[in-house]
Amino acid sequence: MLRVSARAVLSKVKQCNWQQQRYVAEAAVAEKFDWDSLEGSVASEEGKRELASLRSTWIDVQQKFDSMTQSSGEIDWKSYEKEVDPQVLKLFKDSFASLDFPMYDASKLAEETDIKLSGLIKQAEELKAYSQKRMKELEKEIQDCEAAKEKVASATIDEELARDPGMAKQIDQEISEGNFIP
Repeated sequence: MLRVSARAVLSKVKQCNWQQQRYVAEAAVAEKFDWDSLEGSVASEEGKRELASLRSTWIDVQQKFDSMTQSSGEIDWKSYEKEVDPQVLKLFKDSFASLDFPMYDASKLAEETDIKLSGLIKQAEELKAYSQKRMKELEKEIQDCEAAKEKVASATIDEELARDPGMAKQIDQEISEGNFIP
């Protein structure tokens, strides 16, 4: 199915002039694709066959694109005179001559992207500064907790009672009343 679709696209590309072919091909062909990683994620035999078919179609499209990098010559209108009505051919020839292929001006998009990107960079810098500040605070809290943990691990009952005289008084009262169960 995919191969049929790709071949249909290729046949349409063949019917265009070299400028149109190049435009269509550049839009259709992306950067290199990692087929091996995709093949590893396909488990079924049918899926692997379809992937192999897609891969061969992809290679065909890339080869066609590579062959279109050289500019082809002008259209041989005389070869069509025998097969096409002269009035229709003249209409096509005039229409083709009047075609103007627009050039894409990416400067406006680049400016908008730069503005958005600079805003994101500024936001990232602010978040980085906040994160660094927060990390210092958390590291200090960790040190305080470790110091408190060390203090608790080495503390004696006498030191704790000396630090909290109210608790010492309450314990003495409970002992004098004979209340050993809290």
